[in-house]
Amino acid sequence: MIAVIADDFTGAAEIGGIALRLGWNAIIDTRVVKDTETDILIIATNTRSMPPQEARKIIRELTLQLLGLQPQIIYKKIDSVLRGNVGEELLEQMDISQKRRALLIPANPSLKRIINEGIYYYEGLPLKHSTFADNVKHRISTSNVIELMGERSAKSTVVISKGEPMPDTGLIIGNTIDETDLDHWAGRLDGETVMAGGSSFFNALLRKIKVNDLPADPVGFAFGKKAIYVCGSAFPLSRSVVEDARKAGQYVSYMPTRMFCNPADQAAYMAQWEGDIIKGIEASGAVIIAINNIEEPRIENISSELGKTIATVVGNVMQRVQLDELVIEGGSTASSVINKLKYTKFHPTQELAPGVIRMKVEENKGLHLTMKPGSYNWPSSIWKYS
Repeated sequence: MIAVIADDFTGAAEIGGIALRLGWNAIIDTRVVKDTETDILIIATNTRSMPPQEARKIIRELTLQLLGLQPQIIYKKIDSVLRGNVGEELLEQMDISQKRRALLIPANPSLKRIINEGIYYYEGLPLKHSTFADNVKHRISTSNVIELMGERSAKSTVVISKGEPMPDTGLIIGNTIDETDLDHWAGRLDGETVMAGGSSFFNALLRKIKVNDLPADPVGFAFGKKAIYVCGSAFPLSRSVVEDARKAGQYVSYMPTRMFCNPADQAAYMAQWEGDIIKGIEASGAVIIAINNIEEPRIENISSELGKTIATVVGNVMQRVQLDELVIEGGSTASSVINKLKYTKFHPTQELAPGVIRMKVEENKGLHLTMKPGSYNWPSSIWKYS
């Protein structure tokens, strides 16, 4: 068995999609369960959004539990642009696993995300000058991968290229500009190294470990009639496609603008929003719920409050309506909703597009759950509103 620890839910789903694509069985879980029978066990966490100390504690506990299953490797799935507690978590995993070093390959050449001479390039531009840097919660101010690792981890990090010897210890980032580089780094797998990175590196590792008979191309599928699309991403492209869908006649239910202005009114606004969503499901079957403009007083962690509110509303609606499909955009939003619904175990069934995975839910047999990272495009197979 191969084990994976993913630092957010959409990343976990993306790994599940790669497993399907290459003919491996996969289960996504939020906890380590003994006697799980699968080729690839993916543990989904939300450590990317946590304080470093809390993230390290979770990684320490999960690594210990996974080591008890004696997996072939424990891969660490991280954000492809190094957001979150990447170095902190890897150092913790190395310590518990008694590994001397970690090889980190976050680049994804197929999405034009590469590392060249220690500089991260996003769609041809240094990361700090890219559109991505402007559209994330915390502005990205550097393109240097060692600096992106954070102050505590930077002193343990080096960057190397193909052909250079692997350092004996520490965090190692490999310059990666194409698929050939990914294959080279996958060939450096050994018993002394934690392998870590994005989905593309995991893809290369699986192909290096074992070549399976590839599954047949999937036939078309019937998307369920009653569906909620949860669009929680802050990316402008995401917001624009939601607005385009609204203009095209799709039922879009935006969070009430004054949801957070007065705590005494919040319950009433939530009930109003829930009623509007249910009305939309009854009228058209599918509803897009999203955030547009929010009037708010000073709230210390507005992103967290938005996620909790969306999760509560979705949970309340699902108590009154049996959905066929729940589609969630954004890893943090997915974490909030899944935790609220108390879902823990997922079975990937279809990769609708790279990073966009449809799954069955162990705790809700009649529901399909689809996840999509906020920065990825919607596939036409489920987004038909244009």
